[in-house]
Amino acid sequence: MTSIKKPLIAIAAAVALAATTFVAPASAATAALTVNATAVATAPTTAANAVALPVPADNSVDATDALKIALTGVATGSAVTATATDALLLTSLTGATAASGSATVSIATGTGTTAEIFVFTKTTKTGSVAVTADGVTTTYYVKGTAGALNNIKVDAPTAALGTTAKVTVTGTDVFGNAVSGSAVALQVVSATATATHSITTTADGTAVKELAGLAVGTYDLLATATVATAVTGLTAPVGFVRGNLKVVDLAAIVAEKDAELAIAKGKATVLEAQVADLTAKLALAEAKADGNKRKYNALAAKWNKKFPKAKVALLK
Repeated sequence: MTSIKKPLIAIAAAVALAATTFVAPASAATAALTVNATAVATAPTTAANAVALPVPADNSVDATDALKIALTGVATGSAVTATATDALLLTSLTGATAASGSATVSIATGTGTTAEIFVFTKTTKTGSVAVTADGVTTTYYVKGTAGALNNIKVDAPTAALGTTAKVTVTGTDVFGNAVSGSAVALQVVSATATATHSITTTADGTAVKELAGLAVGTYDLLATATVATAVTGLTAPVGFVRGNLKVVDLAAIVAEKDAELAIAKGKATVLEAQVADLTAKLALAEAKADGNKRKYNALAAKWNKKFPKAKVALLK
């Protein structure tokens, strides 16, 4: 019996050894993450640890603007693929501009074992890139930081007399991202005076000025801010804009509309009376016509009876 057990044990041990020896790890590839040749301190594999990247406001994507993912140990003859959401991908920074990049890349390793991917963004949203090497996918996160103030606009909805009017100036960078901390000079110009206010954009890019005690009328709004220098290939900066604020007397408008409505109702009453009068006259005319028809038919019947050879037609 012992002679039978020993071969069986030896076979089982050999199978176990073979399994341990020949099953390869899921992927031997490793990734080094850097920005401008500096290693990323915390792995950006969650949105909370997203790598902060400046947007390429100078229209040049260089090492300071991009997360470099350098893969080594990739299987030869394979392909490394990456798909980005709210971010853009490059395989080289040479000549890259804000218009460069794509949402997906695929890099064939050929006889090599390395691959490089560069990630940049033009938005302050948290973006991600899913990198697949040797069948294993790892997702990295990035988040853009807005560029310098490049554009302002001013908005002011119509305000009712006696309420607080609200003027909003919105500041954005060259890619439309909200810019905070930008000083704006707002002038409110009426027919008789000009008031100047200093306001600053907040995290959402807006600077709000509330105005109380304004009289009925239209006010010119002039907003001025220091903006970035123009960059070839990108949207031209706008540091001065105009708008209007209207203040209206709602009570007066309602009273005016009520008066117009009363006049319209009066006209409608007159028209209704005219219609009623015409209807009555028409009914009278129809009654007369019906009476005349009956009289005619009576006379025609007598005629036809007396002169059967010269009959006339009756009215229907």
